[in-house]
Amino acid sequence: MHWDDVRVFLAVCDKLSLATGAKEVGLDRSTASRRIAALESDLGTRLFLRTRDGLRPSPAGVRLKVHAERMADEARAFRASAEDTSKVMGLVRITTTEAMSAMLVREGLLRLRDRHPRLALELYGGNRVLDLTRGEADIALRVVKVAEPSLRVRRVAKLPFALFASESYVRQRGRPRTEADLAGHDVIAMAGELANLPESRFLESRPGITVSLRTNSMTAMLTAVQDGYGIGAITGPWGERELGLVKLLDLPNIPPRPLFLAMHPDAASRPAVRVVADAITEILSVRGTSRA
Repeated sequence: MHWDDVRVFLAVCDKLSLATGAKEVGLDRSTASRRIAALESDLGTRLFLRTRDGLRPSPAGVRLKVHAERMADEARAFRASAEDTSKVMGLVRITTTEAMSAMLVREGLLRLRDRHPRLALELYGGNRVLDLTRGEADIALRVVKVAEPSLRVRRVAKLPFALFASESYVRQRGRPRTEADLAGHDVIAMAGELANLPESRFLESRPGITVSLRTNSMTAMLTAVQDGYGIGAITGPWGERELGLVKLLDLPNIPPRPLFLAMHPDAASRPAVRVVADAITEILSVRGTSRA
């Protein structure tokens, strides 16, 4: 079994297209098809199924994708360890959401400069999407998969949701343990472009709740929950790391939120951009997010 074959398998899994996956790893369609066939022969199992909706991983392919992603992470770490640190210099611009930008800073992104003092970082947090193809940023961390075929895109995490409240709120108002128990409680809901998020619609639709605040700022929502003004729907790994929050209920019926890291190939060719992208991936892994 060869790593290059696994790399092709992972690219085709991510793109759900043999031609697009082949392009992602710099191969033509026929070569990628031969690589997939060789890997299937080595493993003794079929990795993809052709359906009316297009190419889909087989049950074995779904299981193996998890391990292939870990192999890809290790390959990036292997490359980063060999990187000439003297080449890690210059400005790297990152665009993501307001809440995610605050998390990256809090979880140690700036520690990169301890190892690479000639590295400069710019972090753009907000709901406006910067255009990587026009050079507005070097790295994008997004919850919606980028459709631009010229970009390199990989899923770096999936974030499950849960309901959280502050310790002070639970002491004063009690701890709901089922969805029915939410009746009579205050909640912090989303507004504006975030109001249609599944977790926001779920929370506002609970019978008997009172909305104490609606906001289009994830940071403001989290602050209101921390200060005891109500219950909020927060991604589990994030909420569990926030001091003073109590996890009330998992929300298994809310689809986990994927996170995609995107780079333009020209930006990805710079050592500094690759180092920052690998650091972001590692931060998300340490936070306990799932790539399954």
